[in-house]
Amino acid sequence: MAKCELCGRELRGVAYRIRLEGADLLVCPSCARGRMIVGTVNFSKLQPSRQPRSTARLRRKLEAEEVIVEGYGSLVRSAREKMGLTRDMLATMVGEKESIIRRIEAGQLEPTIELARRLEKVLKIKLVEEVVDYGAGCEEAGGYDLTLGDVVEFKE
Repeated sequence: MAKCELCGRELRGVAYRIRLEGADLLVCPSCARGRMIVGTVNFSKLQPSRQPRSTARLRRKLEAEEVIVEGYGSLVRSAREKMGLTRDMLATMVGEKESIIRRIEAGQLEPTIELARRLEKVLKIKLVEEVVDYGAGCEEAGGYDLTLGDVVEFKE
């Protein structure tokens, strides 16, 4: 179901296309009051989309992103020292230059996910973690979508 781009209400019946500060927005009748209307859309005449039989199909796949953990430099250095490896030996084992390992340990260079995976394997530590974006499914979880009206202050 379409939502008002200003207040976030569901659009039922007639919705208005307005021009606000040079942008065209699809809004509910109460948000269209007093603004320049450039068109209308009648949602009651639109063909309703077929609803899936199961609510499991409504669930969106949550987006997961891999990130490097905080304090990665000290983790790498302490694990390397615990294993009795020099920076040069570790660099050879993961296929990088010694200067890259030195900069990672100093916190001056964040390793790529690929390099972090190789370091994890050699040093037996955890450097990569998955961060799940729960905002992708907030509509099904009872939350609300952020709209332009939540952010903008209108001049009357």
